[in-house]
Amino acid sequence: MGKRKKIVAMALAGMMSFGIAGTAMHVSTAEAAIKPAYEDGTHNQYSHRLKEEDRVHTQNVRALKYQKKKGEISEKEFNKEMKREQKRHDRVVKEVKGDYEKHERRHH
Repeated sequence: MGKRKKIVAMALAGMMSFGIAGTAMHVSTAEAAIKPAYEDGTHNQYSHRLKEEDRVHTQNVRALKYQKKKGEISEKEFNKEMKREQKRHDRVVKEVKGDYEKHERRHH
């Protein structure tokens, strides 16, 4: 009776180990399929371009604030440059969204 229990226990342990290994392989395969196309976590070129533009815009705004803080530019120059930067940012975002809409119309 004792031998039979050992054999059954070993058989169950073996089956469980194969099941766990199979599950682990399935999870790693699924993760590879879902991996983002771009390093910043975006999955398409339009999201990537928007995220990149947001990064550039934030960097430009911070540079202007720094220049103002250090006295390199006046309040008037700061406001003028901020408006220019905001217009540039709005134009780029509009272009990206326009490209996306053109793409969507062509493929649907």
